[in-house]
Amino acid sequence: MSNITVVAPANTMHHLDEKIINIGVVNLSNLGHKVTILEECFLDINNIAGSIAQRASSINRAIADESTDIIMAVFGGYNCNDLVDYINFPQMYKNNQRFIGYSDMTVLLNAYYATTGGVAFHGPGFGSFCDPGLAFETADGFTHALTLNDKELLLIQPVRTASDLWFLKDGYGPRAWQSHPKWKSINNGEAIGVLIGGNIESFLNLIGTKYCPDFNHKILLIESSFDTEPNKFRMWFSHLKSCGVFEKISGLIVGNFTTCSYENFNENFLANIIVEFVPRILPTMINFSSSHTDPILTVPVGGLIHMKLSSHKNDIYMSIPPRHKAY
Repeated sequence: MSNITVVAPANTMHHLDEKIINIGVVNLSNLGHKVTILEECFLDINNIAGSIAQRASSINRAIADESTDIIMAVFGGYNCNDLVDYINFPQMYKNNQRFIGYSDMTVLLNAYYATTGGVAFHGPGFGSFCDPGLAFETADGFTHALTLNDKELLLIQPVRTASDLWFLKDGYGPRAWQSHPKWKSINNGEAIGVLIGGNIESFLNLIGTKYCPDFNHKILLIESSFDTEPNKFRMWFSHLKSCGVFEKISGLIVGNFTTCSYENFNENFLANIIVEFVPRILPTMINFSSSHTDPILTVPVGGLIHMKLSSHKNDIYMSIPPRHKAY
């Protein structure tokens, strides 16, 4: 059994009712985990779970508790970047604690890797497990990621996807499942590198800081949140190009978009901006299942990704090399 401590580095869980919280606890318990939710998660200052000091103290208390195996964000939101100067990342590394979340947690996952060389996980937060219709692929992917080693594990594309606001429905469902778009290669090729990135809007907050990972020879994952406007996504994508990112990385993976985002795009929007901004020699794949859609696969930020992309088959493998940096 693993001990999971739930923290809220960004948005509060003050508005979640007890029933939905209990569903999350039960779903994680059924996977063999014991869940503790820290009291600061319920603070609410303009929808943020407390002040900088309160949020940072909460995470550091989870780190200091050596019985904590996994530190899991409730969900994302905004303002994780408030905390990067105050989190005890070296102690988290020393304790070999797993750090997981997505969306704005992108900031802290990458800051942890950049400062310690440790592996964090871009994957479901506690809120994901509160879904009574929790996707098997989300739960299974989470479980497999926690036992990753230096042997490559092949990721399997889900057959269905959903991005409806299930938590606003009576009875929290049913989900509006539809066929998952195929993982598609825009630029064919093979690449191996350390994974960085996550939510593009949040990740851009790290550029120019000491918490931004080095881009050389990395595999960059980028995804976007609900109802993404095409001009904003183009602006963020263009900024990465202006920073020279696409000339430095070894591979690019773009996450699956939500249905409401796709409704804003024309059919060739994403392929066109990749052709415009990304070198053709850079292996690039779109529609990857680690984003604001379900299922959300768990992938290791700071771990290795092996891409094999072609016009007829696209394989993504992940692994974690031996720990190499001590504090």
